[in-house]
Amino acid sequence: MAPSQPPNAAGWSGAAPERPPRLPDVVAERLQRDLLEQGLRPGDRLPTEPQLVERYGVSRTVIREAGRILEQRGLVDIRPGRGMTVSTPDGSAIAQHYSLMLGMNAMTFQQLMETRLIIEVEVAALGAARRTEEDLGDLRASLERAERHADDYQVCLEEDMRFHEIVTRAGGNPFFSWFMDPVNTCLRESYKDSGAYLASLPQTFAEHRAILDAIAAGDADAARRSAREHLNRVVSQQDDLVPAREPR
Repeated sequence: MAPSQPPNAAGWSGAAPERPPRLPDVVAERLQRDLLEQGLRPGDRLPTEPQLVERYGVSRTVIREAGRILEQRGLVDIRPGRGMTVSTPDGSAIAQHYSLMLGMNAMTFQQLMETRLIIEVEVAALGAARRTEEDLGDLRASLERAERHADDYQVCLEEDMRFHEIVTRAGGNPFFSWFMDPVNTCLRESYKDSGAYLASLPQTFAEHRAILDAIAAGDADAARRSAREHLNRVVSQQDDLVPAREPR
């Protein structure tokens, strides 16, 4: 005779039954599938709330909660009087998850930078081969604006992140931006010491210039090397730039 299993927390023996999905989650999945199958594009309007109630056979409350789920995923935009429209994906939801993970000590700044290193170093090399004249012009404009405002923390931080976003765009693959833009957003929110950041700007400017020159010259090896040196230097100064956190 097989031994009986010990009771679980609910007093039942054996494995706890799986909880069925909530109705708003089910409707959100169906609505997302329909949105994709119909080929809706950013800016397109979804059916009205009464139409969705009739289509899925649920209450307005369920439709509204399903809409909020899709809004959190970055798939739709909900505004009073206009209903739901397909949003333009921008990775903001991913950035919020990264920031939350940092805040909860589920990951560290160094781990985030390791991710950035692995991706951005190779993206810079691809950028040297694929960049357009528009990319080069935007990189120069970003760097020059930062240099003109070298005593303004907010301007320099914004242009710092923008420079890296343009390098990512120059890689010629939209998936790179989907991975890297949320990382850059999270990093922007992580810096804590404006004095330490401003003190490091001469190095940042020189390193950005080296990356720009390599990309402009179409030199993939130099772009890869310059990006790696820049990001490794930022990691080496993390104790000055971001709050000290220990993983749980």
